[in-house]
Formats: sequence, structure tokens, C-alpha cells
Amino acid sequence: MKQFKIYQHPDGTLQAVKQGWSWPAFFFSCFWALAKKMWLTGATLFILSLILGTYIAEAGMGKTGDDIINVISLAISIIFGLKGNDWWESLLLSHGYEEKETITARTPQAALATFYKEHNL
Repeated sequence: MKQFKIYQHPDGTLQAVKQGWSWPAFFFSCFWALAKKMWLTGATLFILSLILGTYIAEAGMGKTGDDIINVISLAISIIFGLKGNDWWESLLLSHGYEEKETITARTPQAALATFYKEHNL
């Protein structure tokens, strides 16, 4: 079971945010950020990745360049895995969502269903 914080927008929209490590953010970094509407974070990471890859390829660094890209990619993935859900929570708060409660559930959908049931929504 996982802990999910439930956030509610003034229009009634609910979001469940898992607490702790984010595997989707770890594996899909910039694409995960874009899917969560973190446009600046996702686009910046994507563009920087393209620039770095192009620079290393043009510099002809060979295996050393590949190793550098792999280390940087792993570091970025770990940072996103650790901080991704915190960033998403900050975005929700900046868009007017309010934290309502923390619910233990297996999935975000189950956490939302529990919240709906408990609050007769």
C-alpha cells in the first residue's frame, strides 16, 4: 500500500499524488514532466538533452562521450525519481489546488475512490 495526498481544485477536480519515489518520473523524465503539464521542466530537459547529445557527437568523443551521456542521464533520472512528485505537488498548489488529506491505497484511482466514498461525492 502507498500513501497518496489528495488535492482538490476550486472547480472540484481532484488529483492523487503518490508520496515518495516516482518510477514513471525516473524512467520517462522529460516526457513524464510534459504529461503532468510541467511544460518548462519537460521542454528544458528535452532541449538540453538534444544540445548535449549533438555537442558530444560533433566533438567526436566516442565511448567517452557515451559514458558522459549515460552518467548524466542516470543522474537526471534519479533526481526526477526523487523529486518528481514534490514538483507535481508544487505545480498543483500554484494552480489553486488545496491539499485535502492523505489516503493509503494501492493506486491513485483507489485513493480517489476512497476519498469520494468518505466524503459522499
